[in-house]
Amino acid sequence: MKNTLGFLNKFFGAVIVLNIFHQIVSSAGYLSIDVALIQFLYQASIVIFGIEFLLRVFVERKLSFLISIDGLVLVNQVFFPFYDLRILRLFRLFDIFSQSRFLLPTNTLIKTIIKQRNALLGSQIMVISILLVVSTFIYFLESSIQPDVFGSIPSTMWWGIATLTTVGYGDVVPMTDLGKLLASFTMLVGIGMFALPAAILASAYYEEIQKKNFLVSFEAIASVPLFQELPIGAVGKINEKLQVVLVSEHETIFSKGDEADSMFIIEYGKVKVEIKEPVYLVSGDYFGEMGLLGNAPRNATISAADDTKLLELTKSDLAELSEEHPGLFKELELSASSRSQN
Repeated sequence: MKNTLGFLNKFFGAVIVLNIFHQIVSSAGYLSIDVALIQFLYQASIVIFGIEFLLRVFVERKLSFLISIDGLVLVNQVFFPFYDLRILRLFRLFDIFSQSRFLLPTNTLIKTIIKQRNALLGSQIMVISILLVVSTFIYFLESSIQPDVFGSIPSTMWWGIATLTTVGYGDVVPMTDLGKLLASFTMLVGIGMFALPAAILASAYYEEIQKKNFLVSFEAIASVPLFQELPIGAVGKINEKLQVVLVSEHETIFSKGDEADSMFIIEYGKVKVEIKEPVYLVSGDYFGEMGLLGNAPRNATISAADDTKLLELTKSDLAELSEEHPGLFKELELSASSRSQN
């Protein structure tokens, strides 16, 4: 089931990429929608996304942000094709590939912005306040000399934005000495004010990256009970082979009946073993080894009970490590035997 959903997600992702690519190149006059084949593929994609939209509404039973965006794009394509809004499906593309390694830093940045939204909003309110003040003062100083460009406060706000951001387009400049002095002061203030949200984001992003800890640390591996009896050299080899898997809360890690192709170690977070009486595993615990040892399919569905970081060890890597360090294999057999009796 999990593999099927993964395949469908990748399929929808590929269709979205093709749609966005077509929107871009068609705006330059290539691959026009008037071509019969392109028209057919365009209509087919509408049908595909329409079916997917209905299924997602039925399954999720709520109107989420992404579903709303997809609905807007579909309505636009079918009823109001004046503007091509397919580019908005880029949000859906980010969601589909959110767990891909190359998008993990981007997702972390988005989460950081959401967490720091109050601090960022506060800094932007300060920027807007300064913009209003300097725009008003430059209006007092320049309106009588340059009424065409400084004739009202809304007009001077264009100058205020360009000056605060230190862009300085040069199309609107003060003529009076006091106006030039105010412009210089505004640019200096702008440098500091726009550096503030950057500093907030940089600090919070660093903390989030430290929390995620994308690189598996030697100390984290050595602290796992399964590996504590192994020599340092063996722990180093394990460290090289483990792959980081980040799982969101309520996300299924694997389902009952899936092929057992790897085992997992919990570095932080919590997972739920969905059996008759659910069992929760926490940091330092491991799971998935029973299927590997017995070459049997997964005997239970396991999902994340919290945002969780897992370390994945594949079947081939485990076999290689067990040959070099039989103690690891014996420990896994004892664990599997104990869990099967429970």
